Amino acid sequence: MRYISTRGTAPEIGFCDVLLAGLARDGGLYVPQTWPASAKSADEKFEASYAQRAASIMAPFIGDEIDAKVFQQLCVDAYSTFRHPDVAPLIEIAPDEYLLELFHGPTLAFKDVALKLVGKLFDHVLAQRNERVMIVGATSGDTGGAAFDGVASCRN
Repeated sequence: MRYISTRGTAPEIGFCDVLLAGLARDGGLYVPQTWPASAKSADEKFEASYAQRAASIMAPFIGDEIDAKVFQQLCVDAYSTFRHPDVAPLIEIAPDEYLLELFHGPTLAFKDVALKLVGKLFDHVLAQRNERVMIVGATSGDTGGAAFDGVASCRN
């Protein structure tokens, strides 16, 4: 999978480079050059665990840059600290009314759902490249706490 900038002048790059780059050099956002089709049916994804569904849905966006079994394990590890086995359970609160609970992560912020996996991905890609980064941040809200927790156990 290749990614291009929304501003059109940054070079086309792969998933792992996008992960570590954040914004494109031209200030744009990286988006997939083509939108992948899902090979699995909705029913197959429904029967899987949250981590399995996450890996299945995201795999086409990663392509062959991270081994499929390794990526699956990164997803399992990322969501293993959530307080609910479904990670983000969909609760029926009234007939035909549902609430998606996004507060079961380690910091109780909805951002845990993304940032726990991002931390695992950072660590894996940096280890593969034999690189390290230092993350420095300041915050007054829950974004910082979730971001820091997402990378707290990372070695790289």
